[in-house]
Amino acid sequence: MSIYEALVRYGEKEIYPMHMPGHKRRDTFSMCNPYAIDVTEVEGTDNLHRPEGIIRELMNQMREIYHTRESYVLVNGSTCGILAAISACCHRGDVIIMDRNCHRSVYHAVYLLDLKPVYLYRKQDRETGIALELEAGQTREALERNSASCVVVTSPTYEGIVSDIGAIAGEVHRKEIPLIVDEAHGAHFAWEERMPEAAMELGADIVVESLHKTLPAFTQTGVLHVCSERVEKELVERYLDIYETSSPSYILLAGVGQCIDWMLRNGREAFTKYWEHLEEFEERAKGWKTLKLWKNPAKEPSKLVIQTEEETLDGYELAEILRNQYAVEIEMETPGYILAMTSVCDSQEGFRRLADALEKLDKEQGKCNPMKKSSSEKMFSGENDNSGCGSAGLPVRMGIYDAMNFPYREIPVQESVGEISAEYVFFYPPGIPFLVPGEEITESAALRIVAAGEGKRRLFGLADKEGKKIRVADIRKGE
Repeated sequence: MSIYEALVRYGEKEIYPMHMPGHKRRDTFSMCNPYAIDVTEVEGTDNLHRPEGIIRELMNQMREIYHTRESYVLVNGSTCGILAAISACCHRGDVIIMDRNCHRSVYHAVYLLDLKPVYLYRKQDRETGIALELEAGQTREALERNSASCVVVTSPTYEGIVSDIGAIAGEVHRKEIPLIVDEAHGAHFAWEERMPEAAMELGADIVVESLHKTLPAFTQTGVLHVCSERVEKELVERYLDIYETSSPSYILLAGVGQCIDWMLRNGREAFTKYWEHLEEFEERAKGWKTLKLWKNPAKEPSKLVIQTEEETLDGYELAEILRNQYAVEIEMETPGYILAMTSVCDSQEGFRRLADALEKLDKEQGKCNPMKKSSSEKMFSGENDNSGCGSAGLPVRMGIYDAMNFPYREIPVQESVGEISAEYVFFYPPGIPFLVPGEEITESAALRIVAAGEGKRRLFGLADKEGKKIRVADIRKGE
């Protein structure tokens, strides 16, 4: 079966997507035969790398909507924008202050430029292990101890936690350096006043958003906003030329234009209905006895984090039942909760299908299986933690660039405690490394890898796909 045939068959199953992309596979706007508009840079189609015509008009429209100095369309995803933003702000070997909860694209920029990261560690919710908001005081302390070229933070996080970007920006700007905000999961903020305020309105100097995550746009589309004069636009453009494909898809570019136009025409009405759907879902969730809709004052409402009673039904089992019995596919599952992503394009039927399923499953969770691990045991293993390496941090013994290019040896994970990791380890989603090259492998990190290998969640980054071995720096050969 070809990939095309497989995708067509998948679409015919009518599985409801409680996950990205934000268009939710609905015919939100009509497009012609995609082959008819799959063109190249010919007369009249403009050029993304030197926009002067229709692409320039789209960028001008976005600049006016978002009130930025410049807004660059991205067809290589937020990853491309993150790489370009950091490259425009840093010279090779510079110090960068960064959220330890950053997406791996930030770590890739650190590697490419051999930057020296100083990490900002988040506190974690005791019940779920979810990373909470960064505090401005953390940023101030890091800036006082280090001479950095820029600061990079993620807001909102994968689970929807929003930090006080205004306060953080104030601390960063006292040092007259730029603040980069990975707002990939917050592209909807600027379109709805009841959502948290967008980072470009709160003092961030560069903001990168994934349009496809929460708005009706094709996967891989995004936007990089330059919001102040602390960053040279010419440098951003230079690095976008490097990191973005030289053959950008006009189908994706057209999709961005369609997304923006649809939001301008229909956004207000669509958000009104969306809030009604959210409120109805949350009201029904109040009646659950064993499941629980996780709430936090810093969490934005579009991410539905549904906690499970692991003694009766863990997150993996809940996701599987939703998929196989109720035709609902969620974004992510962990032992203690599932994450359903919603957007302005979700239908009332979709929300109700999820609510009906959860309501029924909640009533059926009366029988306790004493053989299952308790929540505390799974939390101890670290398996429930999606927040990078948590609040404590791992000892950094070597730079990322040096560690990845150092002679290495592969050893069993159980024998790796005290060694220096030569590779990343992360769950995908959300793509946040909990072990980074150059960090010392602690007992808790090793246990986490082992626990994942024995569980249902797949690890990424390790060369050993089985998760039994790990590459560590071979100090003897490197001497």
